Amino acid sequence: MNLLPNISKTILHSFIFALGGTPTLAMWLSERQTQQPEQFMAYFVSLTVLIACIIFPVVFIQNSFLLWKRLDPNIDNKITKLSYFYLILNIICMIYWITKVWLMR
Repeated sequence: MNLLPNISKTILHSFIFALGGTPTLAMWLSERQTQQPEQFMAYFVSLTVLIACIIFPVVFIQNSFLLWKRLDPNIDNKITKLSYFYLILNIICMIYWITKVWLMR
């Protein structure tokens, strides 16, 4: 299957964000909600599932559309910024987790 470069990058970056961004967003919200350790895990798991139920279908629909239009150069040019947006979100999430682990040492 042939994909144009920006379409393939957007599909990859959005999929990675759907997998890694969901727990990161849930962690940010959980930390803001409670400081009690016994409630923290309940909030974290609940929010992860809730956010995943929103993000995964959106990314799936977007990626299905991109696969359908995979050879359209107009779409490829229009989604360049979207690909970079997902890449920046992935980098932010990765930096957050690295600093979280680094500070826990």
